[in-house]
Amino acid sequence: MKKYWLSFIIINISIYSCLSAIENREVTAREDKLAKNTSQDVSSELNIKIDEWMKLLHSEDPAIRTSAIISLLGLNIPTVYDSLIDILKNSENDDVRISLIKAFGFAGDDNRALDCMIDLLASESEAVRIASADALGNIRTENAIKEMVEVLLNTRKSMESRILITHALAKTHSREAVEPLISLLESDNSDLQMAVHEALVEITKQSNGKAKSFWQEWWDRNKVKTREQWLEDIIVKLEEGFKKLKAENSVLRDEIVDKTIRILKTKKEKDDISQLIDALKSEYQEVRIYAAGELANHKDPKVVKVFVDLISDNDTEIRILAVNVLGKIGNVPELKYLISALQDKEIRVKESAARALGKLGKKEVVYDLLSALSDPANSVVCAAAEALGDIRASEAVELLINLFSNSDPKVKESAIVALGKIQDKRATDPLINSLNDVEERVRWYAADSLGKIGAKKAVSHLITLLSDESARVRESTATALGQIGDESAVEPLIKLLKDGDDRVAEKAADVLLSIECKSFELLDSIVNAFYAGKDYKRAKEILEKQINNYENVQEYGHALWQSKIRLAKLYYSLNNCQKAILLYEKLVLHFDDNIEIKHELVHCLKELKQYDKLLSHFSLWVENLSTDNHLWWEEIYKIVEKYFTDGAFDKVRELIDGFEKTAPYMGGPELKYRFYDLKRKSTKAMLQQSAKP
Repeated sequence: MKKYWLSFIIINISIYSCLSAIENREVTAREDKLAKNTSQDVSSELNIKIDEWMKLLHSEDPAIRTSAIISLLGLNIPTVYDSLIDILKNSENDDVRISLIKAFGFAGDDNRALDCMIDLLASESEAVRIASADALGNIRTENAIKEMVEVLLNTRKSMESRILITHALAKTHSREAVEPLISLLESDNSDLQMAVHEALVEITKQSNGKAKSFWQEWWDRNKVKTREQWLEDIIVKLEEGFKKLKAENSVLRDEIVDKTIRILKTKKEKDDISQLIDALKSEYQEVRIYAAGELANHKDPKVVKVFVDLISDNDTEIRILAVNVLGKIGNVPELKYLISALQDKEIRVKESAARALGKLGKKEVVYDLLSALSDPANSVVCAAAEALGDIRASEAVELLINLFSNSDPKVKESAIVALGKIQDKRATDPLINSLNDVEERVRWYAADSLGKIGAKKAVSHLITLLSDESARVRESTATALGQIGDESAVEPLIKLLKDGDDRVAEKAADVLLSIECKSFELLDSIVNAFYAGKDYKRAKEILEKQINNYENVQEYGHALWQSKIRLAKLYYSLNNCQKAILLYEKLVLHFDDNIEIKHELVHCLKELKQYDKLLSHFSLWVENLSTDNHLWWEEIYKIVEKYFTDGAFDKVRELIDGFEKTAPYMGGPELKYRFYDLKRKSTKAMLQQSAKP
C-alpha cells in the first residue's frame, strides 16, 4: 500500500509540473490579451469577480474559501477589505471566520485586522481562538508586536488569551517580546509560566534553565546583539522553507482527497455500500465526511449500525454528521446512542444530538432533553428547548417559562418558540409579559406563540403591539391576531393597511381576509378599506363571504342587494364574466329600471358569446317596455347579423319570423327594413345551397 501511494504521489508531482508549465504559458497569453482591454471592461469584470469571490466565502470547501479570500485581499481595495473585516467580526459561521483569520495572517504585514483578531482570542470557539493566535504570530509589524505585548501584560485579560498571545509572540521571533516575557517567568499561574518559557526558547533558541535570573542575565548580555548574531535570518529561512514544503504537501494531499472522492463517485454501485464503509477508515477527514454523507442516503440496516459506531468517533464533524443522520433514519433502538451524545465533550455535537432527538419526536427522550436545559452552554439549552417544542412536551412548560429570566436573548427566543409549538395555556401570561421585552426578536416570537396558542386574553396586548417600532414585530403581531380571530382586532388591522412597511400592510390584508367576522358592518368596513386601497381582489373575497353569510337574513336585505351590486361590478372589472352573469341576472330582475346593470350584463354575455341567452333577455326587456326601445333592438339586430355572418341562415329566418309575430314594430322602419333584408339574403343563400349538386 505504501508503494502504491509513493508511486501515486510521484506521478502526481510530474503531472503537476507539466500542468504548471502549460498554465504559465496560458497565463502569459491571457495577460497579453487583457492588456488590450479598456479600463471600463476591466472594472466591470472586476466587480463580477468580487461578487463571485464574496459568494465563495460561504463555500463548504475550505480550500475554495481560502482561495476566494486571498483573491479579495490581493485586490487591495479598501471597501472590499472593510467588508471582510465586518464578516470576521459578525459572522456566526466559525469556518468562514477561521478561513478569514488564516488569510489575514498569511499576509504577514497587514495591521488592519489586528484588533479584530486580538478580540477573537476571547471567542467562545476554541478553533477560532487558536486560529487567531496562529495568525497573529505571522504579523511581525512593530505595531502588532506592541499590541500583543500589551495583551500579554494586561492582567485584566483572560489567562487563556494571555497564554495564546505567548504562542503568537513566539512565532514572531521578535526581540521586543523577550523582556516582557522574562517579566512573567515568576507568574502565579503555572500554565502561563510554562507558555512564557516555551516562547523564550522559541525566540532565543536558548533552552537552559527556567529561572527568571538566568534569563535576565542572558538578556542583559545579549540584548545589544543584532538579529544576524542571533542567526535570525537562518531560522526564518528554514521556517519559510518548511512552510513552502508544507504548502506543497497540502496541495498533494488535496489532490489525493479529490481523486479518492472522484473514485468513490464513479465506481460506487447503487446497492453496494462496502466501498463507502471502507472509506470511513480513511485518514482524510474530507473523504470520511463524503462517505458518511453518501451512506446517509441508503436505507440498508447496516447503515444505522455504521452511524451508531460513528457517534463515538474521534472526529467532531463525523460525530455531528452521525447524530444528524440518526435523527432522520433512526428509531427507538437508536435513542440511547443519541441520548449519550447529549453528554459529548463538544458543544456542537450536543446541539446536534438535541435537535436530532426533537426530529425523531419520541416521548421517551423528554426527560433527557429536560436535563439538557441545565447544560452550561446556552446553545445546547436552545437546541434542547426547540427539541422539546418539536415533541410538544407539556412536561417542559414550567422549565421553559423559567428560561425567560435567562440573560441570553437566544435562550428566551428558543423557549418562547417551543411554548408556541406546545400550545399550553399556562404560558399565556409569561408570553404576554414578553411582549414588552427590549429585544425585538423576543417580542416577535412572543406574539407568534400567543397566536399559535390562540390566547384570547392576549388580544388587547397584541393590538397595542401593532404600533411597535419594529416592522417584523408588527407583522408577527398581525399574524397572531389573525390566528386568534377576535373581531376586536378588525379596526386596528384596517389601520395597519396603511403601514409604511409593505410586508406589514400585506400581512394585515391577509389577516383581515382570514378573520371570521359575525358582524355585517365590520365586513362592510373591511370592504371599504380594500376599495380605498384599490385592492379589488380582496374586496371581492370579503363581499362573497358577506353575501354567503347573510343571504337569508331579512334585516340586511337592502344592504345585501347593494353588496351584490358591488360584487357584480368587481367581477365585471376583473373580467370574471361567468360569475358576473349569475349575479347580474338576479340584479336586473330586482332593479328592473337600472340601465347600467343591464348594459354590464349585455357586455358579459357578449364576452362569453351567449347570444341565445342575450336574445332572451332582450326579448323580455322589449316586451316589458310600454314603448319599443330602439337601443335594445339595435343590439338584437347585431346578434341576428352575427348569425347571418356565421352562415346560420335558418336561425336568422326563424328569429325574424318570431319578431314579426310578437313585436312587429322591430325597432322602427329603418331597423325593420334591415331585418327584412337579412331575411331575404338568408333565403337566397339557402336556395343557392340547395341548388348545388
